[in-house]
Formats: sequence, structure tokens, C-alpha cells
Amino acid sequence: MRSTRTQREMEEQLEQLEPGSERYQILAAAKRFKATWVELGDCLTRVREQDLYSDWGYNSLEAYCRKELHINKETVNKLTRSYAYVRDHEPRVLDQENYQEVPALDVVDLLSQAREKSTIAQSELDNIRTEVFTPGPLDVSKGALLKRFREVDPNAFRPPTPAALSPEQQFRKALLLAEKLSGLLQVQDIPASVQEKAVAVKEYLRNQMQN
Repeated sequence: MRSTRTQREMEEQLEQLEPGSERYQILAAAKRFKATWVELGDCLTRVREQDLYSDWGYNSLEAYCRKELHINKETVNKLTRSYAYVRDHEPRVLDQENYQEVPALDVVDLLSQAREKSTIAQSELDNIRTEVFTPGPLDVSKGALLKRFREVDPNAFRPPTPAALSPEQQFRKALLLAEKLSGLLQVQDIPASVQEKAVAVKEYLRNQMQN
């Protein structure tokens, strides 16, 4: 029911837009999202870099994606982060028709985060990236890639224990959680006073990080 209603809403929105316009093309790409994530990642990256969402009456990329494309913030970040990774490290595959050599979104997203969430040397990360983007009889799954990472670094993508975090890392983690909570509270049923407190905590932590 939810999927059908969403598709209908997107089709109705398309009927109100000028065919061929930037906004029309992005909404159409969102409808084709399951067929290929690369096209939509490219579109959303342009929207973010050029602030196009403000021209369409939205105050943020996330608000535009949530209201018009029915895509949540986490998926938006995954799409743009993964597209940027392919653009920077494997641009040749973007020239392929239908992006047939581009791995699944979850796989590329895992690759894009590997430097931050593992202690694997850059040379080894490059080797793994080459393995993933080399055409073969079977697609690499997220689980298979995670197993490959942990062959090199057993702790790759495992959350560190609180005791292992430095004070700066603890502040950064607290800030990330505060930002996420602040975003989740932006709904009508949550009193404004509660939302303001969450924003205050977020701003306090952000200021502490900058000092």
C-alpha cells in the first residue's frame, strides 16, 4: 500500500512539472531508483552542490528529498557519498551504458566508508576496490565485501567500545547522535519546546567541537 501510494504521488507530481526540466528529471530518476542508483546519486549531488532545492521552495536537500522524492536522509547521504566515491575513484564506469559495471549501492557505500572505519592501508583498499569493480560472473555482495575487509582488519566496521574512544571521539559521537535526534524530532506531534532542547544540545556540542 505504501509503495503504491508513493508511486502515485510521484506520478501526480511529475504531471505538474515541465518535462525535461531539472526537477522533472530528478523526480523521474527517483522513480527508477531500484533499476539504477547511479543516476539518482548524480542528480542529488548536483542538487546539493548547486543548491537547486532552494529554487524549488525547500530549505535543505534532505527536506526536498523527503517531501518530493520520498527518500530519507540516510539514503540521500548514502547515494551522494557513493556517487562521489565512484566519480573520484572509478570514473570510467560512469561512461558505461546503463552503468552495468557499477556494483550495488550498499557495496559502494561500504567501500566509501572503509578508510574511516578500518585500519587497512590505502594500497590494500585500492586492491579491494579493484576486485569489486572488476567485471566477473557474480556480483559482489555487501556481506562478501565485509568478509573481505575483515580478512585484512578483523575489527573493520565493528563499533569501538566506549573505553577505546578518545574524549574528542566521544564528543564527535555525541554530536552525531544529537544531530540525528534533532532531525527525527522534526515532526508535528513533538512539542516545539522539546525540539528546541534537542537543537540546543546539538549546538552546544557543535560549539565545543569547534573550540
